[in-house]
Amino acid sequence: MLHFYFNKNLIFLIESKFFPILSYKSQVKITPHYSVKTVANLSYRIYGEAAKDGDQSPILLLHGLLGCKKHWDSIGKTMMNVTKRSVLSVDLRNHGDSPHINSHKYEDLTADILKLYEKLNIEKAYLVGHSMGGRASMSVSLLAPPKVAGLLVIDISPTSTARDFSEGFPTILAAMKKINFKKHKSIKEAKEDTRKELESTINNELLLKAVLSNVKMKSDHTIGWACNLDILIRHFKYISSFPKSLRKKTYYGPTLFIGDDLPSIREMFPRAVITYIPQTGHNIHVEDPKTFLELVIAFMKSQE
Repeated sequence: MLHFYFNKNLIFLIESKFFPILSYKSQVKITPHYSVKTVANLSYRIYGEAAKDGDQSPILLLHGLLGCKKHWDSIGKTMMNVTKRSVLSVDLRNHGDSPHINSHKYEDLTADILKLYEKLNIEKAYLVGHSMGGRASMSVSLLAPPKVAGLLVIDISPTSTARDFSEGFPTILAAMKKINFKKHKSIKEAKEDTRKELESTINNELLLKAVLSNVKMKSDHTIGWACNLDILIRHFKYISSFPKSLRKKTYYGPTLFIGDDLPSIREMFPRAVITYIPQTGHNIHVEDPKTFLELVIAFMKSQE
Protein backbone atom coordinates (compact mmCIF):
# COMPACT_ATOMS: atom_id res chain seq x y z
CA MET A 1 0.00 0.00 0.00
CA LEU A 2 1.24 3.49 -0.81
CA HIS A 3 1.16 6.28 1.74
CA PHE A 4 1.21 9.84 0.46
CA TYR A 5 1.50 13.12 2.33
CA PHE A 6 0.55 16.29 0.48
CA ASN A 7 1.88 19.75 1.25
CA LYS A 8 1.44 22.55 -1.29
CA ASN A 9 3.49 21.47 -4.31
CA LEU A 10 5.14 18.64 -2.38
CA ILE A 11 4.25 14.98 -2.72
CA PHE A 12 5.94 12.70 -0.21
CA LEU A 13 6.03 8.94 -0.75
CA ILE A 14 6.81 7.08 2.46
CA GLU A 15 6.98 3.38 1.68
CA SER A 16 5.50 0.77 -0.64
CA LYS A 17 5.84 -2.83 -1.70
CA PHE A 18 8.22 -1.55 -4.34
CA PHE A 19 10.76 -1.16 -1.50
CA PRO A 20 10.25 -4.34 0.56
CA ILE A 21 10.97 -4.28 4.28
CA LEU A 22 14.13 -6.28 4.89
CA SER A 23 15.28 -7.77 8.17
CA TYR A 24 18.72 -6.23 8.09
CA LYS A 25 19.61 -7.11 11.69
CA SER A 26 20.18 -10.71 10.76
CA GLN A 27 21.98 -9.93 7.53
CA VAL A 28 24.60 -7.38 8.51
CA LYS A 29 27.04 -6.81 11.33
CA ILE A 30 28.94 -3.82 12.62
CA THR A 31 32.06 -3.43 10.51
CA PRO A 32 34.87 -1.91 12.59
CA HIS A 33 37.52 -2.57 9.92
CA TYR A 34 38.69 1.02 9.53
CA SER A 35 41.74 2.68 11.00
CA VAL A 36 41.15 5.70 13.23
CA LYS A 37 44.11 7.02 15.22
CA THR A 38 42.19 9.31 17.59
CA VAL A 39 38.50 9.22 18.50
CA ALA A 40 36.95 12.51 19.57
CA ASN A 41 34.75 13.01 22.62
CA LEU A 42 32.01 14.99 20.90
CA SER A 43 30.14 17.91 22.40
CA TYR A 44 26.34 17.60 22.23
CA ARG A 45 23.08 19.17 23.37
CA ILE A 46 20.02 17.18 24.48
CA TYR A 47 16.44 18.33 23.89
CA GLY A 48 14.10 16.48 26.26
CA GLU A 49 14.77 13.62 28.63
CA ALA A 50 15.84 10.21 27.45
CA ALA A 51 12.85 8.11 26.42
CA LYS A 52 11.69 5.63 29.06
CA ASP A 53 10.46 3.23 26.40
CA GLY A 54 13.43 1.19 25.20
CA ASP A 55 11.99 1.12 21.67
CA GLN A 56 11.97 4.91 21.45
CA SER A 57 15.27 5.41 19.66
CA PRO A 58 16.61 8.98 20.02
CA ILE A 59 17.25 11.30 17.09
CA LEU A 60 20.79 12.56 16.42
CA LEU A 61 21.15 15.79 14.41
CA LEU A 62 24.44 16.23 12.51
CA HIS A 63 25.37 19.60 11.00
CA GLY A 64 27.15 20.41 7.76
CA LEU A 65 30.58 21.89 7.07
CA LEU A 66 31.19 25.04 9.19
CA GLY A 67 27.99 24.36 11.13
CA CYS A 68 27.50 23.51 14.82
CA LYS A 69 24.99 21.96 17.19
CA LYS A 70 23.26 25.21 18.14
CA HIS A 71 22.07 25.67 14.54
CA TRP A 72 19.59 22.84 15.21
CA ASP A 73 18.03 24.42 18.35
CA SER A 74 14.64 25.38 16.92
CA ILE A 75 14.22 22.22 14.84
CA GLY A 76 15.54 20.00 17.64
CA LYS A 77 13.04 21.34 20.18
CA THR A 78 10.16 20.95 17.74
CA MET A 79 11.18 17.38 16.88
CA MET A 80 11.37 16.51 20.56
CA ASN A 81 7.94 18.00 21.31
CA VAL A 82 6.19 16.33 18.37
CA THR A 83 7.88 12.92 18.28
CA LYS A 84 8.20 12.61 22.08
CA ARG A 85 11.71 11.25 21.52
CA SER A 86 14.95 12.48 22.98
CA VAL A 87 16.77 14.60 20.40
CA LEU A 88 20.51 15.33 20.42
CA SER A 89 22.35 17.89 18.30
CA VAL A 90 26.05 17.11 17.95
CA ASP A 91 29.19 19.13 17.20
CA LEU A 92 31.24 16.99 14.83
CA ARG A 93 35.00 16.93 15.31
CA ASN A 94 36.86 20.13 14.35
CA HIS A 95 33.61 22.10 14.76
CA GLY A 96 31.85 23.96 17.56
CA ASP A 97 32.87 22.82 21.04
CA SER A 98 34.20 19.42 19.94
CA PRO A 99 37.95 18.69 19.94
CA HIS A 100 40.28 19.80 17.18
CA ILE A 101 41.97 16.69 15.80
CA ASN A 102 44.50 16.30 13.01
CA SER A 103 42.21 14.31 10.70
CA HIS A 104 38.78 14.76 9.15
CA LYS A 105 37.69 11.69 7.19
CA TYR A 106 34.24 10.13 7.29
CA GLU A 107 35.69 7.05 8.96
CA ASP A 108 36.89 9.41 11.73
CA LEU A 109 33.46 10.97 12.10
CA THR A 110 31.88 7.52 12.26
CA ALA A 111 34.17 6.42 15.07
CA ASP A 112 33.38 9.63 16.99
CA ILE A 113 29.63 9.12 16.65
CA LEU A 114 29.82 5.48 17.72
CA LYS A 115 31.83 6.55 20.77
CA LEU A 116 29.00 8.96 21.63
CA TYR A 117 26.54 6.06 21.31
CA GLU A 118 28.62 4.12 23.82
CA LYS A 119 28.98 7.07 26.18
CA LEU A 120 25.22 7.68 26.26
CA ASN A 121 24.23 3.99 26.19
CA ILE A 122 22.39 4.42 22.89
CA GLU A 123 21.50 1.07 21.35
CA LYS A 124 20.31 2.59 18.09
CA ALA A 125 19.25 6.03 16.86
CA TYR A 126 17.69 7.86 13.96
CA LEU A 127 20.35 9.91 12.19
CA VAL A 128 19.44 13.23 10.55
CA GLY A 129 22.39 14.77 8.72
CA HIS A 130 22.83 17.84 6.54
CA SER A 131 25.55 17.96 3.86
CA MET A 132 28.79 16.77 5.51
CA GLY A 133 26.67 15.54 8.42
CA GLY A 134 24.55 13.63 5.91
CA ARG A 135 27.60 11.77 4.66
CA ALA A 136 28.70 11.11 8.22
CA SER A 137 25.23 9.63 8.85
CA MET A 138 25.53 7.46 5.74
CA SER A 139 28.95 6.24 6.88
CA VAL A 140 27.60 5.20 10.29
CA SER A 141 24.70 3.35 8.67
CA LEU A 142 27.00 1.45 6.28
CA LEU A 143 29.66 0.58 8.87
CA ALA A 144 27.33 -0.11 11.80
CA PRO A 145 23.83 -0.80 10.40
CA PRO A 146 22.32 -2.28 13.58
CA LYS A 147 23.02 1.04 15.35
CA VAL A 148 20.83 3.04 12.94
CA ALA A 149 17.03 2.90 13.32
CA GLY A 150 16.54 5.11 10.28
CA LEU A 151 18.49 7.52 8.08
CA LEU A 152 17.46 10.97 6.88
CA VAL A 153 19.91 12.80 4.60
CA ILE A 154 19.59 16.46 3.61
CA ASP A 155 20.86 17.70 0.24
CA ILE A 156 23.84 15.47 -0.38
CA SER A 157 24.51 12.16 -2.12
CA PRO A 158 27.07 9.39 -1.60
CA THR A 159 27.79 9.35 -5.32
CA SER A 160 27.98 12.99 -6.43
CA THR A 161 28.96 16.38 -5.04
CA ALA A 162 27.29 19.64 -6.03
CA ARG A 163 29.58 22.14 -7.73
CA ASP A 164 28.58 24.83 -5.21
CA PHE A 165 30.03 22.60 -2.50
CA SER A 166 33.16 21.26 -4.22
CA GLU A 167 34.16 24.61 -5.73
CA GLY A 168 32.53 27.11 -3.38
CA PHE A 169 33.79 25.92 -0.03
CA PRO A 170 37.52 25.92 -0.87
CA THR A 171 37.16 29.60 -1.82
CA ILE A 172 35.29 30.32 1.42
CA LEU A 173 37.82 28.45 3.57
CA ALA A 174 40.69 30.33 1.88
CA ALA A 175 38.95 33.66 2.54
CA MET A 176 38.42 32.69 6.19
CA LYS A 177 42.11 31.86 6.49
CA LYS A 178 43.01 35.44 5.52
CA ILE A 179 41.01 37.01 8.37
CA ASN A 180 43.22 38.63 11.01
CA PHE A 181 41.54 38.76 14.42
CA LYS A 182 44.47 40.27 16.34
CA LYS A 183 43.16 43.83 15.99
CA HIS A 184 39.75 42.99 17.46
CA LYS A 185 38.90 43.47 21.13
CA SER A 186 35.32 42.11 21.12
CA ILE A 187 33.36 39.34 19.40
CA LYS A 188 30.85 41.89 18.11
CA GLU A 189 33.56 43.97 16.48
CA ALA A 190 35.26 40.86 15.06
CA LYS A 191 32.02 39.60 13.51
CA GLU A 192 31.18 42.99 12.01
CA ASP A 193 34.59 43.31 10.34
CA THR A 194 34.61 39.67 9.26
CA ARG A 195 31.20 40.10 7.64
CA LYS A 196 32.52 43.05 5.61
CA GLU A 197 35.57 41.06 4.51
CA LEU A 198 33.60 37.94 3.51
CA GLU A 199 30.55 39.55 1.86
CA SER A 200 32.29 39.64 -1.53
CA THR A 201 33.07 35.91 -1.27
CA ILE A 202 29.85 34.60 0.32
CA ASN A 203 26.68 35.91 -1.34
CA ASN A 204 24.33 33.60 0.58
CA GLU A 205 23.15 35.21 3.81
CA LEU A 206 22.38 31.90 5.54
CA LEU A 207 25.84 30.58 4.80
CA LEU A 208 27.46 33.86 5.82
CA LYS A 209 25.67 33.74 9.19
CA ALA A 210 26.81 30.14 9.67
CA VAL A 211 30.42 31.14 8.98
CA LEU A 212 30.20 34.13 11.33
CA SER A 213 28.88 31.88 14.10
CA ASN A 214 32.36 30.31 14.10
CA VAL A 215 33.93 33.53 15.41
CA LYS A 216 34.46 33.01 19.14
CA MET A 217 36.57 33.80 22.18
CA LYS A 218 38.99 30.91 22.59
CA SER A 219 40.28 29.39 25.83
CA ASP A 220 43.45 31.51 25.66
CA HIS A 221 41.25 34.66 25.60
CA THR A 222 42.04 35.43 21.97
CA ILE A 223 39.42 35.76 19.24
CA GLY A 224 39.51 33.21 16.42
CA TRP A 225 37.65 30.49 14.55
CA ALA A 226 35.77 27.83 16.50
CA CYS A 227 36.34 25.36 13.67
CA ASN A 228 39.72 23.75 12.98
CA LEU A 229 40.23 25.73 9.80
CA ASP A 230 43.67 24.36 8.88
CA ILE A 231 42.52 20.73 9.00
CA LEU A 232 39.28 21.46 7.14
CA ILE A 233 41.33 23.04 4.36
CA ARG A 234 43.90 20.24 4.33
CA HIS A 235 41.31 17.45 4.41
CA PHE A 236 38.67 19.04 2.19
CA LYS A 237 39.30 16.38 -0.46
CA TYR A 238 37.97 13.81 2.01
CA ILE A 239 35.00 15.96 3.01
CA SER A 240 33.94 16.57 -0.60
CA SER A 241 33.98 12.90 -1.59
CA PHE A 242 32.45 9.74 -0.15
CA PRO A 243 34.86 6.93 0.84
CA LYS A 244 35.26 4.38 -1.97
CA SER A 245 35.60 1.63 0.62
CA LEU A 246 31.96 2.20 1.66
CA ARG A 247 30.40 2.18 -1.79
CA LYS A 248 30.07 -1.61 -1.88
CA LYS A 249 28.36 -1.74 1.51
CA THR A 250 24.60 -1.68 2.04
CA TYR A 251 22.21 -0.29 4.63
CA TYR A 252 18.80 -1.97 4.45
CA GLY A 253 17.04 0.25 6.97
CA PRO A 254 14.45 2.98 6.25
CA THR A 255 16.08 5.89 4.45
CA LEU A 256 14.87 9.28 3.24
CA PHE A 257 16.90 11.61 1.04
CA ILE A 258 15.73 15.23 0.76
CA GLY A 259 17.43 17.26 -1.96
CA ASP A 260 17.73 18.30 -5.57
CA ASP A 261 20.12 16.00 -7.43
CA LEU A 262 20.65 12.69 -5.68
CA PRO A 263 21.32 9.92 -8.25
CA SER A 264 22.52 6.32 -7.91
CA ILE A 265 21.92 5.79 -4.22
CA ARG A 266 19.79 2.63 -4.10
CA GLU A 267 22.70 0.25 -4.54
CA MET A 268 23.83 1.29 -1.06
CA PHE A 269 20.40 2.22 0.32
CA PRO A 270 17.81 -0.15 -1.22
CA ARG A 271 14.89 1.32 0.73
CA ALA A 272 15.79 4.92 -0.04
CA VAL A 273 12.96 7.29 -0.85
CA ILE A 274 13.94 10.54 -2.53
CA THR A 275 11.81 13.65 -2.18
CA TYR A 276 12.16 17.38 -2.83
CA ILE A 277 11.13 20.65 -1.25
CA PRO A 278 10.40 23.24 -3.96
CA GLN A 279 12.11 26.62 -3.99
CA THR A 280 14.86 25.76 -1.54
CA GLY A 281 18.63 25.65 -1.84
CA HIS A 282 21.32 23.76 0.04
CA ASN A 283 20.05 24.69 3.53
CA ILE A 284 16.65 23.09 3.04
CA HIS A 285 15.90 22.68 6.75
CA VAL A 286 16.57 26.38 7.40
CA GLU A 287 14.89 27.80 4.29
CA ASP A 288 11.64 25.88 4.76
CA PRO A 289 11.68 24.42 8.29
CA LYS A 290 7.90 23.84 8.34
CA THR A 291 7.91 21.52 5.32
CA PHE A 292 11.16 19.90 6.44
CA LEU A 293 9.70 19.09 9.87
CA GLU A 294 6.53 17.71 8.26
CA LEU A 295 8.70 15.34 6.23
CA VAL A 296 10.81 14.26 9.20
CA ILE A 297 7.82 13.67 11.46
CA ALA A 298 5.95 11.73 8.76
CA PHE A 299 9.06 9.62 8.20
CA MET A 300 9.41 8.87 11.92
CA LYS A 301 5.74 8.00 12.31
CA SER A 302 5.89 5.64 9.33
CA GLN A 303 8.42 3.53 11.25
CA GLU A 304 6.33 3.22 14.43
